[in-house]
Amino acid sequence: MRDMQPVELEMFLDVSCPWCHGALGTNRRVLDEFAADPALPPLAITWRFQRLHPMPAAEGISVTSLHAGYAKGDPDAAAAMLQSAFDYVESVGARIDSERYTWVHDPETAHRLLAIVRDDGGHDLPDLWSLARVVWSANFVGGIDITDPAALRRAVEDGGLQLPERIWSLLEQPDGHLAVTLADHDRALEVGLDGVPRIVVGGTIVPTWVDPSEVRASLRAAISSAG
Repeated sequence: MRDMQPVELEMFLDVSCPWCHGALGTNRRVLDEFAADPALPPLAITWRFQRLHPMPAAEGISVTSLHAGYAKGDPDAAAAMLQSAFDYVESVGARIDSERYTWVHDPETAHRLLAIVRDDGGHDLPDLWSLARVVWSANFVGGIDITDPAALRRAVEDGGLQLPERIWSLLEQPDGHLAVTLADHDRALEVGLDGVPRIVVGGTIVPTWVDPSEVRASLRAAISSAG
């Protein structure tokens, strides 16, 4: 089937979402498996970085307050929601440092960084999988301020990756690559996304925060149908 046209996949992720932090590894493992499977058509993956719902406050919000809002003030429900996210992340081999990850920052700057690298096209860039892992880990394990370009740069370099100055220069501009990044959010609304992490294949939305075996089965069916 490798002589067929590639099947287009759109992978929607949010740096402020712990479920996306966990699903990043699942997405990569499953998509790498599919890329090596001669029974499946080749895949063309487009990364989409966006927060589906607005931040509750421009300056961000504490992790506990965010989940209290989700749970409509029920402390037991809020604690259960947060624990379920932590348990999921651990179940897929990722980690959250609860002592450092205490604040939910607006992910727009981090999303711009990832989208700039995605769209740059240069040969002197790390692959997006590696960069995404460093950025998500900086947030959920390092607890850094992902609204600060300088903090992001330190995290990327501490993670062993190097980005050319043109990337950082564009990121330091408040509107640098902003319109393109916001277009990822518009695209999420256009396809009727109901949450993240999701992979969209044609008209099929595949949740990727569920059990990896379920992700594998659902995504394979969607790809086979689209191909």
